Formats: sequence, C-alpha cells, structure tokens
Amino acid sequence: MKSKNFPGLTLVATLALGATTAQAVEVTGGSVGLSYSAFADDTDFSRLGLDGSVEIGINRNFGVQFDAGYSDFGFTGVDSHSLGLHGIYHLDEATSFGAFYTREEALGEDADILGVEAGYEMLEWEFEGYLANVDSDAGDGTLGGLKARYAMAEGFGLTGSFDHFGSDGDDLSRFAVRLDRDVSPTTNLFLEVGSAKVDVGGINETEPFVGLGGEIAFGADRGTTFDQRGLARLIPGL
Repeated sequence: MKSKNFPGLTLVATLALGATTAQAVEVTGGSVGLSYSAFADDTDFSRLGLDGSVEIGINRNFGVQFDAGYSDFGFTGVDSHSLGLHGIYHLDEATSFGAFYTREEALGEDADILGVEAGYEMLEWEFEGYLANVDSDAGDGTLGGLKARYAMAEGFGLTGSFDHFGSDGDDLSRFAVRLDRDVSPTTNLFLEVGSAKVDVGGINETEPFVGLGGEIAFGADRGTTFDQRGLARLIPGL
C-alpha cells in the first residue's frame, strides 16, 4: 500500500467542518443497501455489493456524509473495499453541492478518488452529477457520471444513469435504466437493465447486464444527499 497524506480527505473535511463551529449536529439520514448484477450472457460474471451511508447535519446548510462499501466479484473471487467522505452545502431545499473523497482498494492496489458533485430536485424529477480525478497505483484517470430519476404513481420510480472512467486510452462505461418501488416507508426495491463497455488493453467489448437489489433508508430525508462514488460500482461482473 502506498503511503499517502490524504490531501483529499483534508479538503473535504475543511469544506464541511470549517464552515461552522459550536453548532449542534444531528443525523439527518442514512441507508443500507444490497445489490446483485451480472452479465446477461454469462451470469458467472457477477457482482454482489453491500454498502451503507450516513449523513450528519452541522447546520441548516452544511453537512457531512460517510460511506462504506464492499463488492465481491463472483468469477474471479476479487473483492473491493471503499470508504468515502462528502462535504455538502445545501443551497436551498432543491439544490445541493458537494466535494467528496473515496479511498478504494482491490487486489492489493489503492485508488484515491477526489471530486465534486451536485444534485437538484424539481417536482417529480431528481438529478445528480459528479466529476472526479482518480489517483491509483495503476495510474491516473477521470471518473464522472449523470443520473436522473422520475417519481411516478404508486411509489414507482424510473432512473437513467451513465458513468464513465477513462485513463491513458483505456475506457470503462456503464449505462443503466432502473425501475424501483417503495414497498414500505423505509424500504425500496429495484430492477435494472443496462450495458457495460470495456475498452482496455486491446479488448473492446460491450455486454448487456441485469441487476436487482434493495435499500433500507432512515432519517428525516429518507437516506443521504448523494450516492457513493467508486470504480467497483461501474462493473457489473468480473
């Protein structure tokens, strides 16, 4: 493991915690999720993911979000661990901005992911986007993505998302459409279909995948402001 001084962690903590002092803090929301995805043509290539997040409000406008994630890739037996921190500024009831840092480890190699993010809500629509620099043992790269969700009747929601990672000519991208439903005030289940593209080391493949899972959310805001960030979340299976 490389020795690091965690500059990204310092930046995010300063943004979130340096904005105010001597303020009462409270847990405003959190979630625990379980997901499974696999390539449609060969389900041996699969990913099982478990993650959790909690958000703490410092005052009306500022908060911090903590993430932890684990992924197990069935065919290769590779697993990935990640820890993340977000510093969040709520401009108003509809608009939020953040800076985040994620430390991810797989196969004995580490990746430091530092980026910015934004979210916006309008009527039945929710939008979220992020852009980050990835500093890893294998080299540097850029990670980014966009997501839009439309809330429908009877607790259903429809989400479209796109994520992309690029590094020195190598590319990894993921597009998905997700249908979800609130089955209780705290529990949401989903089914998704999508396409993953890998262009790495002369291998250029595009494969469809399917996924399913669920999430239990708690707190006044029923979850956290932003999604977790990481490379393993882009890969349906290995």
